[in-house]
Amino acid sequence: MEIFIQQILNGLSIASVITLIAVGVTLIFGLTGIINFAHGEFLMVGSIVTWLAVSNGWGFPLALCAAVVVVAVMGFALERGLFRFTLDLPTNGFIVSLGLIVVLQHIVILFWNANQKSIPHPLTKVWEVGGVRIAAVRAMVIIVTALVVTLTFFVITRSRYGRALRASVEDRDTAALMGIPVRRYITGVFVFGSALAGLGGALLIALFPITPFTGGTIVMKGFAVALIGGLGNLTGAVAAGLILGIVEGFSAGYGLSQWTDAYSFALMILVLLIRPQGLFGGTSGPRIT
Repeated sequence: MEIFIQQILNGLSIASVITLIAVGVTLIFGLTGIINFAHGEFLMVGSIVTWLAVSNGWGFPLALCAAVVVVAVMGFALERGLFRFTLDLPTNGFIVSLGLIVVLQHIVILFWNANQKSIPHPLTKVWEVGGVRIAAVRAMVIIVTALVVTLTFFVITRSRYGRALRASVEDRDTAALMGIPVRRYITGVFVFGSALAGLGGALLIALFPITPFTGGTIVMKGFAVALIGGLGNLTGAVAAGLILGIVEGFSAGYGLSQWTDAYSFALMILVLLIRPQGLFGGTSGPRIT
């Protein structure tokens, strides 16, 4: 039983990072229709910023904030400079995001090489409760993710901004006629999704070493989670992230780590065959169920 609980806890920390990516993907898709495959590279850049900051003597909390800000600014620049011109041409946006993957990877390799990078665990304490070992750094990742996702839900469901955002998703033209600055909202959502990727990158490098190619694997899982939950559905993204994280935790914990990715994508294929709209129903926009 202790091993069972241990694997659930281990899986939840990985699920947290993947969920942050999935929430960013599903938010950006929901409002803009952009499927940004470079979202994983945004996460990788967040990890690199954290690594640079910590390597220069910054504390982890400050480095995490720097990663969020830098990736959010990068998202703003790319949305204004590239993606805004592809809103009416989704295929072009898709190609642009594929090109960004290569560009961002090569920029990082050019300046900081392709070697693996890591930082000391920001928290080293390990609690033992009933035979279950709980690493403080994993607990931190889970708690931070839970707080951010809860805040995101609150803003979208309860705030004036969230109501205007959902109105924009339902009918952009009518929302614009009612005075809602739809174009500005699109930029805001893209920047927020990018900031989530930066946060995910900072949390990921607190757990594991990363390389310039880490984003590719993570974003594929992020899209798998978004599709399993239902693309465009925030509740689905969170639930599917938890499911996938627990599956991966058990896979790694019971000696089948080499099959972890296969299990994730097999689950995605199975769900899409049975429920093409995802477990919780996909939408054309961010929906709270």
